[in-house]
Amino acid sequence: METLLAFKVKGGVLCLADSSINHSIVKMKDDEDKILEIDGHKLLLSAGEPGDRVQFTEYISKNIKLYSLRNSYPMSTPAAANYIRNELANSIRSHPYSINLILAGYDKEVEEGGTSLYYMDYLGSLQKLNFGCHGYASYFLLGLLDRHHKCDLSLEEGINLMHLCATELKTRFLVSGKYTLKFVSAEGIKVLPFNAPQ
Repeated sequence: METLLAFKVKGGVLCLADSSINHSIVKMKDDEDKILEIDGHKLLLSAGEPGDRVQFTEYISKNIKLYSLRNSYPMSTPAAANYIRNELANSIRSHPYSINLILAGYDKEVEEGGTSLYYMDYLGSLQKLNFGCHGYASYFLLGLLDRHHKCDLSLEEGINLMHLCATELKTRFLVSGKYTLKFVSAEGIKVLPFNAPQ
């Protein structure tokens, strides 16, 4: 029942994740932040089993930090995406993680305005996209994003599109709740206020 959503806008990437932890039909928690700030210019959105999600994302975060300490420069977003995909693929045969990820980042050296967005699943597949969704939300939102998303949307237009997506979920999906919205750009990471439709 989890929702992860991210798309490129002009100068950055907007990322939205639901804030609930569910077990079967029981809501265990409704204030979980599923968008991990890896460093000042990378966000890792995660969905899956809570234990796998927390353990794997913290492992990735600490190893990317270790890389920057050893090399005196940060890992780029494309390199981080390939590193994460490799870790997921290597774990499949020994201790598979039930986790789906979206990595968003900003690098001055990357073409296309510096923004990068990568979609990864629990099988270790990796795809660079302009927008991506994980969870049941993708059944409802991919068509809407295909129609309305453009990479040159302003931040304000992107937030309006996020509200349109949240409204669609509230209308069509049986579960709705609280969301966390973050924006990564050249200035770093910002947590933006987001009120889901009631």
